[in-house]
Amino acid sequence: MRTFLGPNFVKIGSYEKQRLIRILFPIKYLQKMYTNRVKEILQSIGILTLFASCSLFQSNDLEGVYVDSVSLESLIEIKEQPVLDEYGFHQKGDIITENKVKRNESLYIILRSLDVSPQTIYELEKESEGKFQSNRIRPGQRYLTYLDSETNAVNRLILHNDLLNYVVIDLEDQVKVERGRKEITSKITETSGVITSSLYESLLENNIDPLLGNKLSEIFGWQIDFFRIYENDSYKVIYEQQYVGDEPYGVGKILAAEFTHKNEVFDAFFYETNDRAGYFDSEGKGVQKALLKAPFTYSQRVSSNFSHSRFHPVLKTRRPHYGVDYAAPLGTPVIAVGDGTVTESRYRGANGNIVKIQHNSTYTTAYLHLNGFARGIKRGAKVKQGQVIGYVGRTGRVTGVHLDYRIYKNDQPVNPLTVDLPPSKAITETEMKKFQFVVDKFRFQLSQIGEGLIASAYYTY
Repeated sequence: MRTFLGPNFVKIGSYEKQRLIRILFPIKYLQKMYTNRVKEILQSIGILTLFASCSLFQSNDLEGVYVDSVSLESLIEIKEQPVLDEYGFHQKGDIITENKVKRNESLYIILRSLDVSPQTIYELEKESEGKFQSNRIRPGQRYLTYLDSETNAVNRLILHNDLLNYVVIDLEDQVKVERGRKEITSKITETSGVITSSLYESLLENNIDPLLGNKLSEIFGWQIDFFRIYENDSYKVIYEQQYVGDEPYGVGKILAAEFTHKNEVFDAFFYETNDRAGYFDSEGKGVQKALLKAPFTYSQRVSSNFSHSRFHPVLKTRRPHYGVDYAAPLGTPVIAVGDGTVTESRYRGANGNIVKIQHNSTYTTAYLHLNGFARGIKRGAKVKQGQVIGYVGRTGRVTGVHLDYRIYKNDQPVNPLTVDLPPSKAITETEMKKFQFVVDKFRFQLSQIGEGLIASAYYTY
């Protein structure tokens, strides 16, 4: 046998041939292989021999390409890599069992049932300080135990806080406690539906995470009042479905969406530039406005509308009501409808606890009768759109629990339900060509939803 290993052909006899096989394929590994696999390896070596004997490679013109001869002694044996489990631990024969925390069961009780000494448990509690609260485990939490197959001693215990996060308690050599986090995998997914009662129920009927509805309302909430969805409204969405292992974990970014509301079609496409990212319609106009339609994450019932002459339920007289009342449950979080600066946060007579936010030189919003203020909400504080600023209450001159929400445009009250909200920035002319490419791609994919032509893609982060 001859093989091409340098400027000259090196002859390999049967002894060297067997030695080469032993180096490249350890006996321990070969013993596990089927006979036909060994034959395939030998056939490959034969092909290499035939390739090396070709006269083309004996040409002096190619002599400069050859490298120095390699001796068999210089070859390095490739060892088998250890097999790791999903948590990154070596599967060396431990007996792994999975259980759930029972009612009235503590970590101490679990470890004592596994013959872990009280002294070791005490060391564990000290080691876990600042990492997790060992006395706060709850019924239903999943945990895995790694038991030594010979001594039955506990080498490791993995306690899941949820599907994603877990704590590793290592007892093998010395007590160690570490936090862990599983990998999130995303798959580009599509869905569509027609609403017969509510968006939430439509998503459930299609076995879709209802969180997708929240994300749709965040995108289209400036154009569509999601508290007043109509029967036969419809939607098409291309989005990232997140997984931990094979289990659905959550909803990632919406890449493209189309929502038909009262026979009018609204579309939105996610687009990212060097300095900003957001949603734009097919013409490049910003879908998201400077202010949200309502100060809640979830739908709340309107109990009283904006009016220049409303009968006051306490004073029993007609007087202006320059806001919209939402009959939300006590303690419901109230969010800022836009970025801005808090100009007022205090108790103010008939208005009760009030927060006022100036968003720009034109728009100011007010939130009345709050039960209390969120942490850090005081005069001069900067807030972001969607940030919780307080909680629904019944302070001031009221008859029941509700939020009185008001918008002022140039210091004049306007109807929050009908005001034309200011738009965000549009796509620039220099970006329009790239943006249009993205739009065309997603518009085609949206048109194919239901046809089975959307390609799936997985990635992790």
